[in-house]
Amino acid sequence: MNAVADAAVEARADASAALLRLRVAEVRDIAADIRLFELRAPEGAALPPWTPGAHLRLHLADQLARSYSLCNTPQQRDSYFIAVKREAASRGGSAHLHAKVREGDFLLAAPPGNAFALEEDARAPLLLAAGIGITPIYAMAADLAQRGRRHRVHYFARSLGHAAFFHELAAMPAGLSLHLGLDAVETEAAVGAALAAAAISTPLYLCGPAPFIDAARRCAQRRGWRDADVHFELFAAPGGNAAALVDLAGADGAFELVLQRSGVSCVVQPGQSIVAAAARAGVQIATSCGEGFCGSCESAVLDGIPEHRDSVLSAAEKSSGRRIMPCVSRCAGARLVLDL
Repeated sequence: MNAVADAAVEARADASAALLRLRVAEVRDIAADIRLFELRAPEGAALPPWTPGAHLRLHLADQLARSYSLCNTPQQRDSYFIAVKREAASRGGSAHLHAKVREGDFLLAAPPGNAFALEEDARAPLLLAAGIGITPIYAMAADLAQRGRRHRVHYFARSLGHAAFFHELAAMPAGLSLHLGLDAVETEAAVGAALAAAAISTPLYLCGPAPFIDAARRCAQRRGWRDADVHFELFAAPGGNAAALVDLAGADGAFELVLQRSGVSCVVQPGQSIVAAAARAGVQIATSCGEGFCGSCESAVLDGIPEHRDSVLSAAEKSSGRRIMPCVSRCAGARLVLDL
């Protein structure tokens, strides 16, 4: 076995050793098609700390790995809570959790990561969520309420029966604006009204499907919000088609990938992601969603022209060519050098 192969094996072993073994302490339905899972460490030990907006990446059967937002509060050090919606077009994660995971089972997970952090700020934030996008928003609201911080939540759901955490949110002193059964035009109008009632210096936190995020960002841009004050996390790949986002085959050509700090050079083949090519060469790039919408794998570009396929970087950031999301993006030329 050569040195690169040795390094790859060692990296996989290190990654496996870093996984948490969690016991499923409770499973219960909290809304239509939404199931809450409480996960604890064996023997009730304290779990690694996290901050609101963080996610937990579960390693399920058959090399299936999916990320789910934590939806309790960081002060609860002995439990992680995730709420999972059973998707009709599930790619495997939600179907597995709903159909096969029961109380007493054990799951493996990477320690929490956060690409949607609630910033420490004296300003009172406005939190907007649609559908299952309520999970990180609820964690933020619960943490803010516990710390006596002002905030406001706008929650868009199909019906009251689909609104997870409704009672908990409604009981918070900050209050809740619930929007039920709205179509796309009505949703954008309601978002616009919510923003019209807030100062343009208000930090915005948005989570939900891509059309909802797009509508909210349009409203914020029209009303003069700074990009730096608009924070968002998508709960689906753009266009609702996650598979399309990671389809790298077809017209894509091979290119040389140089990982400068690691001293590694390899070729990214057609149909192969930068992350996969780097891993094969022995360098693990930390990822979470694997679909270009969480931002956890963001990397600096030292040379080359990125071909962006993510939904995280702004238009200005993409045009600068200095950052890339290697889980989905590629190179528009023959060579790409990353600061990894």
